[in-house]
Amino acid sequence: MNLRAKRFDMEEKMREETTENRHMITVRPQVSRFAEDVDEYAAGLPLTIRETMREALYREYEGNYEQEEALCREMLEKLPDHQDVLSLLGRCLLSRRKYNEAAEIYEHMLETGKADEVDRISLGIVYHAKEEYRKAVEQLETVGTPSEYHPFFYSTLGDSYQKIGKEHKARDTFRAEVTRYEETREIQSPENLDGCFCCLIYLDARLTMLTELKVDMAVYKRFLEKTEMTPTMKKHLAGNISYWSTLLTMQSFREPFVDFVREVESAGYLLDSEYLYIIENAYRSAESYRYHEDSRIDSFMESFLSACSRADAGGKDDASLATALSYQWYLTKCFEEYTDDFLYVAEQYPHSYARAVTFLDQLATFGPVKTREMILDRLIRQEQVKVGREDLAAGLDQAYLRARSAKKEPVYLAEGNTVYRRGGKKILPNDPCPCGSGRKYKKCHGRNL
Repeated sequence: MNLRAKRFDMEEKMREETTENRHMITVRPQVSRFAEDVDEYAAGLPLTIRETMREALYREYEGNYEQEEALCREMLEKLPDHQDVLSLLGRCLLSRRKYNEAAEIYEHMLETGKADEVDRISLGIVYHAKEEYRKAVEQLETVGTPSEYHPFFYSTLGDSYQKIGKEHKARDTFRAEVTRYEETREIQSPENLDGCFCCLIYLDARLTMLTELKVDMAVYKRFLEKTEMTPTMKKHLAGNISYWSTLLTMQSFREPFVDFVREVESAGYLLDSEYLYIIENAYRSAESYRYHEDSRIDSFMESFLSACSRADAGGKDDASLATALSYQWYLTKCFEEYTDDFLYVAEQYPHSYARAVTFLDQLATFGPVKTREMILDRLIRQEQVKVGREDLAAGLDQAYLRARSAKKEPVYLAEGNTVYRRGGKKILPNDPCPCGSGRKYKKCHGRNL
């Protein structure tokens, strides 16, 4: 029996390790079955390392990789170049994020002919962890279709393809993992499979594979219905919605996106979680693209709605709040001109309107003059406002004139072979990536853009 090959087929429970830059999910068998497999495996090992290997495997199961590494090096002193010990040490170094050392181990095994399929996959995962995506692809492609299922083979290869710009191959690779789920209904790692769904649906949309998008969305919804919505899964789901919202430049994706968000809301997946706000953000994002292209919405109204949407409800984002307060001040000067427009916005863009309705009620209650004074009071309390009250009011008057005279200019960007208009805030290289990884956009999904 090859315990290394079997380790990913065992009945599992997952442990997720989080770092600033990536998530590592380790698949672990139930302890009783694990003990039986270890006993059977160790019986075939040389006596000089049998008990040490048994102990090392238990340390791996517990996540005590430091002790595991020490035990592996102790075994190598007795049996240098033993294949199973080298493989276990490479896996341990990968878990400890010692990627250069892990690569050296697996590369040595390749050179000496001691590496099997599992070791080749592990080396590909190491290259991926080192962000050497072309080397990861080269290594994993030598495996072809694994003879035994490995839950991170397709996700690693697919992400590596995507990182080097081979989106069609990436899409087909993620689809292979989803196809296995459809055929077996087995889920070894919900988080890993969810990540494959996220990238698959993203690429369906980017590649304008609309029939496939419809099918894959339906499969993903069924997956969510059968998956326990743990805090980790809620985080993944919220991240998927944020990531997919970057595709709203594509008109063909807007309806499927909004339909999906509506079903997530109806199912209550994100209720009682810190990610509930993602639902409302998604609706407003979709609306922002629609009203940007709506001839009934002029530049001033679009800017006002966008400013209100970006303002932090708790007032923690001072810059966004100051922008929203400035546009509220401008509106007190011309509200009567926009009475009918707001009725139209309330009907057509209810989620965006909801962010402005509190201010509109205040304006109706106190009137324009009093409301302007209240806004000035709030602006003066903002840290970035360094001028006196009269100078601030004069500056707002000048800014108001510029805002009223601004023309509504569409913003264009290319998606594939088609050019689309885009509204809303562009994602900048140093902004957090919308996929939820915690990395900067330029270091994550914006790497090849």
